[in-house]
Amino acid sequence: MKRSQTATLFSCLFLIGAAEVIAGPMMGAMSADFGVRSSAIAYLPAAYGLSYGAVALVAGPLSDRWGRRRPLLAGLLGFALLSASIPSAPHLLAAIVLSALAGVCAAVVQPNSLALVADESPPAQVGRRLGQVFIGLMLAFVLTPVLAGRLADTWGWRSAYYAMAALAVLAALAVARNFTDRVPAAHAHMDFLATHREALKTPGARRRLSASYLWLGWVAGFGAVVAEVASRKLSLSPTDTGLLAGFYGLAVIAGNLASGKLQRVFGEAALPGAALVAAVGLLGFMLPVGSMTQLALLGLPWAFGYGCAGPLHHARLSALSERCRGTINSYHASLLNLGIFSVSFALGTIAPRFSMTVFCGLAGVVTLLGACLLLPWPGRKARTAAA
Repeated sequence: MKRSQTATLFSCLFLIGAAEVIAGPMMGAMSADFGVRSSAIAYLPAAYGLSYGAVALVAGPLSDRWGRRRPLLAGLLGFALLSASIPSAPHLLAAIVLSALAGVCAAVVQPNSLALVADESPPAQVGRRLGQVFIGLMLAFVLTPVLAGRLADTWGWRSAYYAMAALAVLAALAVARNFTDRVPAAHAHMDFLATHREALKTPGARRRLSASYLWLGWVAGFGAVVAEVASRKLSLSPTDTGLLAGFYGLAVIAGNLASGKLQRVFGEAALPGAALVAAVGLLGFMLPVGSMTQLALLGLPWAFGYGCAGPLHHARLSALSERCRGTINSYHASLLNLGIFSVSFALGTIAPRFSMTVFCGLAGVVTLLGACLLLPWPGRKARTAAA
C-alpha cells in the first residue's frame, strides 16, 4: 500500500470522525441561532449516527461484490454537499435531516475505506496499516473540537461546517487519483443475502459485533458529546470545551499508538483489559469536579483505554474473514454508529430532566457490559483464538 493511498484513507476516516464531534464545542452557539436548548443540538450527531448505522448494512456487502472506488467517491462528494448545506438550514429539524443524510454518505465512506486498506495491503501488514489509517479517526477527535470551537468564537459556527465540506472535496480528488476500480473476486458470484449469512456465521463475529455496539459505540458516542458534558459540569466557553475535548483526543491517540506494544506485551488480554479501563474511566465522570484540570485528569482512563482497545477491536474484526471483510466491516460500522446515536439520544433525553451524573452512569454501565463481551469466555477458547 502506497503512502499516498494511506494518507487518502487517513483523510477519509478523519472526516467521518470530524462529523461525529464537530457540533460538540459549538452547541451553545448553534442553539442560540436555532432557538433551542443546547442539549437539543445533540440530535445532529444522533441523526448522523442512526442513518449511518442503517445504510452501512447495505454499503459493505455491495462493495464486496462491485468494488470500492466509485461508492467511496460518491459518498465523499455527497458528504461535502450536505455538510456545506447544514449552515443554511432554516431551523433545527432541517439541520437534523441534513445531518442524517450526511450520515448516509458516511456509511458508504467508512466500510469502503477500511476494506481498501485490506485490499491494497499484504496480509502481514493489514493490522499495521489499519492502525495508521485509524489515527486519522482519532486525530479528528483531537483537532476537530479545538478548531471548531476556535472557528465558532472567531467566525461563527457555520465556518466549521464549510471547512469540513472543503476537506471532503479534497479527499474525493485524492481517491480519484490514488485508487482504481477493482471488484473483489471472492464475491463475484455470491448473492446479497448469502453474503450476510456467511458473515454472521463467521466464528466470533456475532460476539465481537455486539461489543461494537455496547462497548465501542457507546465509548465513541461519549466522545461526541464529552464537550457538552464538560460544559454542564463546569462553565466553559466553546474554546475551552474544545481544548478539553482535544486533550482527550490526544489521550486517545496516545492509546492508539500504544496499542501495538500492549498487544505484544499482554497478548490477547490487551483488548479486554483496555476496554475495561475505558468503561471504568467513563464511570469516573460521575464524580464531582471543581476545575478544568481535575476534569481532564478524570477522563484520562476513558480516553486512553478507548484509544488502546479501539484499533485492536477493529483489527480483530477485519481478520475474521477475508471473504466477507466488507460485510463484517459494514456491520461493525452500523453498530458503532448506532451506539453513537444511542449516546447522543440519551443525552438529549436525560439532560433536561436529570443531572449529568445519571447520564454518565448509564453510559458507564452499558460500556462495562460491552467490555465484558471481549473477555475470553470459559469454554470458548477455540472461538476466541479464531477471532
